[in-house]
Formats: sequence, structure tokens, C-alpha cells
Amino acid sequence: AVPAPDASAAAAEFIPAANVYDGVELLSLKCGARGVVYRVTFSARGGGVDWACSKRLLFGSLLALSSDGFASILWATVAHRSLDLLRAADGPRLDVALSEAQHRSFQLAQSRGARFQMLESPVFFDATRHTLTALQRISAERLPFSQTLLACAPVPVVEPPKYLSASADADAWE
Repeated sequence: AVPAPDASAAAAEFIPAANVYDGVELLSLKCGARGVVYRVTFSARGGGVDWACSKRLLFGSLLALSSDGFASILWATVAHRSLDLLRAADGPRLDVALSEAQHRSFQLAQSRGARFQMLESPVFFDATRHTLTALQRISAERLPFSQTLLACAPVPVVEPPKYLSASADADAWE
């Protein structure tokens, strides 16, 4: 699991924009084209979701799973969304895929009887997955604007280029 720098602040910032699901439990696992896929059951907070018309939990959606109030987070994506599974009589079901590094943490927590909370990002993750993966491979020293992007430092004031500044021969360009 990836520890969040400030779990309560991270969860509070993420929750308002996310769809929240409670009581996430592992039902089964299977090997699929994208690796190990977990079938989970859950309950939608607020209930009454019309899964046939909903854009919730689409293939590739980014999910954050936590069993400890978001002090640590396991990242997953929706691997398979079926209306038959989502409309199951004993609660909605969904197939999710975790990264290789997070399988052990998820299985260990499940074996201890942990129940997870699941948050779904409102941003469609799969469309940006390859760009984000490429950015991870760039060293911080070579990444343009790394202080702004990675360290969240304030954007420095940048002077406009000389050709845009007023000068004596500015009329020559008009």
C-alpha cells in the first residue's frame, strides 16, 4: 500500500469529487489478460444506482481502496463491468485489477477479514494511463517544471521574452 502523506487531508480532498462505495469484500480471483483480476462485492453509498444508465465504474476507471481510513491506499482499475454482476441479488459485483506490487497487501488484508472502502475517481484514468506511466519514467531532474509539478512549489514569475518588451525600435515591428 502507498502511504498517504496526510491521510485525512488526502481523503477529504479526494472524497467530495469521488463516488464512494463501502463494504468492499473479495469474492474470488482469476487470471485474466491483464493479470490477476479480483471479483469484489460492495454497496454504493446512497444506494439506488441505475447501473444501466450510470457512467459509474466504467472499464478503466481509477479506484482507491483502503481498509484503514485512507492512511494507506491500494490503487486499482475496473477490469470488467457487467450489468448482470452489478444487478446481482446479493449486492453489486465488479472485477478490479491491482498493480503487481499491491496484490500481496490486498490479499493479506482480505485474509485478516478487513473490509475496504472504495473511491472512484471522476476522471477517466485509462485514457491518461500511458502518459502518466511515461512521466514516471522521467527523472525529476530532467522533467520540465519539476518543482511546480512534483514539489507543488509556487510558480515563479517569469519575465516575458525580450522581443515582447517595449523598446525604442518597437515601431519597426509594426
